[in-house]
Amino acid sequence: MKKPIYYGLLSPFDVVRYAIAVCDVIGHGSSGYAVEMCVETWAAESLLGQYQDRHPEKLGVGGGQVDEGTFKWLQGKYAGTAIDDKIYKAFGIRLGDLTYSSLPHSPLACMIFTRLRYWVVTSPIPTTREERDDYWKLHYNSSEGKGAPEHFIRQCRVADVDGLLKQAMGLRQQ
Repeated sequence: MKKPIYYGLLSPFDVVRYAIAVCDVIGHGSSGYAVEMCVETWAAESLLGQYQDRHPEKLGVGGGQVDEGTFKWLQGKYAGTAIDDKIYKAFGIRLGDLTYSSLPHSPLACMIFTRLRYWVVTSPIPTTREERDDYWKLHYNSSEGKGAPEHFIRQCRVADVDGLLKQAMGLRQQ
């Protein structure tokens, strides 16, 4: 029996598609590992959409489990900027028009905020999953978050992130 999936996704592979699309618009960063970082974050936070919010009104929403404070901070920082213009041209979304309550229902909007959260970090996204595990904990999950670094690695394995990324790279080369 197929597991249910949430947040407007049809399959876990949709997370990879959204990550690629968003990173193609916002940027892949100097290390080139933004897609992996975003997909792995969603694996850690919601097993690529297979875990539903227990507290949809707080503590993070959507497949990336973006919290309200982070949403408001990033929206204030990027609404009306060149990045906002790029997002609008590519997806027809203005950051200032989004509401926090839209994130659980729009995987694209949630992925945009996942990418923006890492975009503000000045240090490059690491090249190995083990290093990205620590990067996620430091820059995304926070010291107050429940996620332990081992959780990140385990969730990536359970969600078969490597297989999904390999499949996506094969499709991009066609």
